[in-house]
Amino acid sequence: MKPVWPNVPLSRWSKRLFKSLALFVTSVWLVTGLSVPGYGAAQPTVLTPNAAAEVGLEGLLAQEPNTAGNATLYFETATFTISVFPRNSQTLRMNVYNKETRQSEQLNAPVTRRDGIISSDWISYDSFGSRTGRSVVYRASGNLRNNQARLEIVEVSTSSILLSQNSTSVRDFFLPGANPGPNPNPGQGDLLNRTFVGFDTQNHSVRVFNDSGVTKMNVYNRVTNQPLVNGLTATAEATDIAPYRCWVNYFGGQSFGGTAARYFVRVSGDGQARLEVIAPNGGVLLSEPRVNSAPLVTNIPQADRPACFGSGATVPDGAGLAPFVAAVFGGDNELQRVRQALPSGSSQGVGGLTCVINPRIENAPQGRFINAAECTDRNDASAVVSFLRGRGLNSRLVYRNFRYR
Repeated sequence: MKPVWPNVPLSRWSKRLFKSLALFVTSVWLVTGLSVPGYGAAQPTVLTPNAAAEVGLEGLLAQEPNTAGNATLYFETATFTISVFPRNSQTLRMNVYNKETRQSEQLNAPVTRRDGIISSDWISYDSFGSRTGRSVVYRASGNLRNNQARLEIVEVSTSSILLSQNSTSVRDFFLPGANPGPNPNPGQGDLLNRTFVGFDTQNHSVRVFNDSGVTKMNVYNRVTNQPLVNGLTATAEATDIAPYRCWVNYFGGQSFGGTAARYFVRVSGDGQARLEVIAPNGGVLLSEPRVNSAPLVTNIPQADRPACFGSGATVPDGAGLAPFVAAVFGGDNELQRVRQALPSGSSQGVGGLTCVINPRIENAPQGRFINAAECTDRNDASAVVSFLRGRGLNSRLVYRNFRYR
C-alpha cells in the first residue's frame, strides 16, 4: 500500500520563505565544506620520489633481459652499469646503461672476446655500437689479479679512447681463469680506484696513484724487470707550452741511468698518453707513447686537470702536435727555401712516417722560427735537420716543451 503524502497548499509568501531558507542552508554547506580539510573536495596526493625504487629500476634496465646472477661480468662505474652475459656460454651479449641520462647505450648487443689486445692479466669484451653519431666500441675489461673491471669507449675510426672509467663495484666476475673469491689479493681491491693514471709503453709500465692522500709515481722497466721509480712523490704540473698545454702532466723521480732526471707522465683528454724522462738541461733521455696492449686507466682529480683538458676547441693550439721539430732560423726568404726543399706532405726521402711536413712560421717563448717538420720520433726529426743543413739552412732540433738545443 503506497503511503499517502500530505498535500498542504502553501501561500505565495510561504513558498518564497521556503526557497530563501533552502538557498541559505545550501550556501552554508558549500562554504563550510570547501574551507574545512577533509570535508570538501578530495585533496591531491603529494608524491615523493622513491630513490630505492629508482635504483632498482636502473638495475633492471641494465639487466634487460634479466641477467641477475647469470652474468659473466657485471659491474658499475660512476656513470654506467655494464653487464656481459650469460654465464658459461660461448655466445655473449652486452648491456650498457647510462645512469645519468637513464638511457641504454647498448642493449643485448653481440660481444667479441679480445684476449689478443691486452696483457695476460686482462680479459676484454668488445661490442660495436654508435655514440653521438660516431661508430664506437664498448670495451668491458676485467683484471684477473684483483677482480676489478673497467669500461672503455673507443672511437673506431681513430682508435682514440673517448671515455675510460674504473669499476666502483663488481657484482659478477666469472671470467675464464678468474679466482671466484670476492678478493683474491687482500688489500688490493681498491688498487684501480686509487690509480689516477696507469698505462703501458713499449718497455715500461707507468702508474700515478693516491697513497693515503699523497700522490705518488711508479715506473717499472718490463725489459729489465727493475723499478725505475718506486712510490716517489709526484706533482701535477700545468704548462702553457705546446703540445702539452691541455694535457695532464705529472712529474717525479730523481735519476735515470745514474744521471739526474725527472719522469713526466702525460695524458690528453682524447686518450693519448706518454712517458718522458727529461734531464736538468732539458735534454730528452726517454720518450715513449702509450701502447694499446693494455687499457689506459684515468681517474684524474679535477684539481690536477687544466681548464682546457678534454676540450676539442683547444686541440689545434698544440695538443695534437708532435714533440720533436726540425726548426730553421730565418725569415720569409728561408721559408721559401724550406718549402722548395720540403714541399708540404712530402718527406723527400728524409725522416719517416712519424713526421708531418708543413713548413710554416711558428712562435714560441724562446723566439720565432720556421717549423719545417714535426715528428713523434726524435731520430726522424734529426734526419730532417741533417737534410736541411746539407742544403745550407740553419736548422736545429727543437723540443717543444723545453729549450732549443
